Amino acid sequence: MHYFPIMIQRRNFLQAAAWGAGSVSAMSFAKGSRPRVGVVGAGIIGASIAAYLADAGAEVIVFEKEAPASGATRASLAWINPSTVNADYRDLRLASMAEWHRFQERLQLEVTWGGSISWSDDAEKARNLDQREKVLRTTSANPKHVTEAGIKALGPYLEPGETRAGFYLPQDGHIDPVATTQKILAYAVAKGAQVLHPCSVDEIRLDRGQVKGVRTSKGDYALDHLVSACGTDTSALLAKVDVKIGINAVPGLKIHTHPIAQTTRKVYDFSSALEWKQMPNGEAVAIYVGGPPKTATHEPVYAGALRSHPTQELAAMHGESLKAKVARYWPALKDARVKDVIVGYRPMPLDGLPMIGKVPGAAGMYMVATHSGVTLAPLLGKLAAQEVLTSERLAALAKYRPERFL
Repeated sequence: MHYFPIMIQRRNFLQAAAWGAGSVSAMSFAKGSRPRVGVVGAGIIGASIAAYLADAGAEVIVFEKEAPASGATRASLAWINPSTVNADYRDLRLASMAEWHRFQERLQLEVTWGGSISWSDDAEKARNLDQREKVLRTTSANPKHVTEAGIKALGPYLEPGETRAGFYLPQDGHIDPVATTQKILAYAVAKGAQVLHPCSVDEIRLDRGQVKGVRTSKGDYALDHLVSACGTDTSALLAKVDVKIGINAVPGLKIHTHPIAQTTRKVYDFSSALEWKQMPNGEAVAIYVGGPPKTATHEPVYAGALRSHPTQELAAMHGESLKAKVARYWPALKDARVKDVIVGYRPMPLDGLPMIGKVPGAAGMYMVATHSGVTLAPLLGKLAAQEVLTSERLAALAKYRPERFL
């Protein structure tokens, strides 16, 4: 039987003690006293939290309003990386990358550890890349500065063009976000968790400020704890307990192609605008990071009201447009046939950093909301489970508490 230890192995970028030396694995609960924990959201963050909670012996119910991995997780490129200009956030991401290796081994997950290349021809974005490289330079991320010639040497199939700045991160990885989330949930279910979908949480029941349960579209459930991991729906769920914390829903476009000849295991980031990769089955995956122009025509997109294109013709046009943009730098994509065009919304806290911790004013309620959910899922899942079941407040999460927005 596998358990997830809470203690992280020591790394040169972070001492394990900073992340909490306790463990919630295989906790001993008195007969009939196993904590009942509801998790709202079955994306990769919610699935990871559920896996750690179930592993610790809690009674876990996951409530998902649509289907597992149907929101931001499905729309993600699913790139596991440490890249940021914020040194504290860098350390959090690096710690989660270390946890990914343990997670992968325990659950027999498929992760492609092929590295990544980021570069830009824009002066302002080049300065940002230089800052990110500098922040990563003294860590185990081991960035390698690259020029146009260096990118060509790492990927002879690329046409990078003018390169004002760029770096290669040899330890980055990527996953199939939907298949991986489903496998994590299957692990949780094997440990006794329930996953209910489609199932909306319509009311959170409190007694003198303490969570007692929820009313859902599938009935009422008594709970001791409730964890919000519902991405862009976070604000709406918190409003049910009269807590007002805003979160941005950042739109993006993603395509999958039919399989093409296998050329790469890396992830590519051009100018923080286009990102792409190739799956082990040969599918090419690309996303347009910036979203559409902010015009009246695109108002439903920025309002979060548009979840798919209104017509197949419009979806096909946008899919071909994104494919052509990426094919300029990866010519192998020119003749690929687009299979899926996905509109997605990334949950983005107002300062761009994770929100994780107890919900103020609602005892027994906990929240996790973050961008880069794929990178952070194993670590935040582990730390959230520890804090929920032990009532600890881990120092490693001090900078990311929701109270900073109140």
